[in-house]
Amino acid sequence: MCRWVFYLGQQELLLEDLLIKPNHAIVEQVNVRFLPGLYYGLEESDKEAMAASNNYLNAHGFGVAWYTTKLSEFDPSIKGMHPALFKTIAPISTDIAFHQLCGHTASRCVLSHIRAASFPPVVEINNHPFVFGKYSFMHNGGVNCFDIIRFDVLRRIQQLQNIVKAHPHAVSSAVDGNYIFGIRGNADTEHVATLYFAHLDIVKAGIITATQSNKNRESSGHGAAASAPTVDYDGDSTDAMLLALINTINDIHRIQRIHKVGPFTPGDDRVGNSLNFCISDGGEQMLVLRWKDALKGFPPSLYLSLTAGEKLNRKYHPEPPKPAAANDVHNEDVQIDTLEKLVERYENMPPSRQGRHVIVGSEPCTRDVEDWGLFNPNQCVALDKSGKLRIIDMAKFFREGREHEFHKHQFSHVLDHISNNPWMDKTASDSIGISEHTVGLPQGESYPVFEVDFQLK
Repeated sequence: MCRWVFYLGQQELLLEDLLIKPNHAIVEQVNVRFLPGLYYGLEESDKEAMAASNNYLNAHGFGVAWYTTKLSEFDPSIKGMHPALFKTIAPISTDIAFHQLCGHTASRCVLSHIRAASFPPVVEINNHPFVFGKYSFMHNGGVNCFDIIRFDVLRRIQQLQNIVKAHPHAVSSAVDGNYIFGIRGNADTEHVATLYFAHLDIVKAGIITATQSNKNRESSGHGAAASAPTVDYDGDSTDAMLLALINTINDIHRIQRIHKVGPFTPGDDRVGNSLNFCISDGGEQMLVLRWKDALKGFPPSLYLSLTAGEKLNRKYHPEPPKPAAANDVHNEDVQIDTLEKLVERYENMPPSRQGRHVIVGSEPCTRDVEDWGLFNPNQCVALDKSGKLRIIDMAKFFREGREHEFHKHQFSHVLDHISNNPWMDKTASDSIGISEHTVGLPQGESYPVFEVDFQLK
């Protein structure tokens, strides 16, 4: 199973201090597991399934994206930070170029990924992260039966491409507006990332349309409230990123339902998609998700830290501090903090010298478990430019009653403006909107729903 680590903060971190020096850095995660608390409270069958998925070596490629303003310093048409990218299929523990790069590069936003390939070939173009303009995307897990649904996914991308090209307000994140041509490899993640950014481009255009429509009603004297609620977020918000992700998963579900695979596989309630996604917008915002849409079973591990960055920064700790003494620190059955407990402890701490920051990883990159919290299944975390962090129950958008959630989040209003405007491709058989079909997602006391908005210090 692949592994990834993500850093976003007010201050830069040296790549070496994030990816190489920590006592469980991603270079160690190629063949060593550290999964505190992952098996706590699980049934034996779930433990066995999780153990089997964590036995793989992640030896099929490596990639790192780090955000920098250098391009904007030489090209006035480029604004803000954009990702630089390094990929290799050489072993990262001995790759000289990688170590030189990490020793002399720092960034406020870093995405790094080691790959365990589901199928050949093992080539650089299949390595994560994938870059679309100012956005970066990486994934741990897999789209079930991707070989069966791949053609329909490409066809869906083509439909969305036609919509983007026809929309007067849409700006394509694909080179020359051609999403299909931009897919260079055969990995499921690159296809899903392309599908996602096509949806994001449409969502952003729909938000512009909705905003203009509200302004037109107000200027005509009718008032926006007379017909539809206003949209109080913009196209560069984490709300837009979240809606695009919901639409992307909906598309995957719709296609899998046709083929009776994934969570729609007859008679097998353990089959589903594992979608641990990480998406960065301009190195300023993030959206991360731990997801499994089978009725039974658990997604790959995902951990969050709001404090570990200070200990990794050699300005404050020339040598990484040793982990605090703890009993059974390597025992995967020992309970560690959920995100709820992590937030509670964080809010009682003084501000960090590193400033507000987050680190998210498939495994903790340090062995001090006090700095980490474990995502519950189907939890999503969003961080915006202002430092507002939201923990969201992603499952609510796919269960019965989801219409209420779409309305509460103002998503239904944006979707209406997308689907009811003349630039919508009416010949496409698949509309953009609230999914017609729900999926069976587990519910239980072992991972209760927890949602919160709070401001990072």
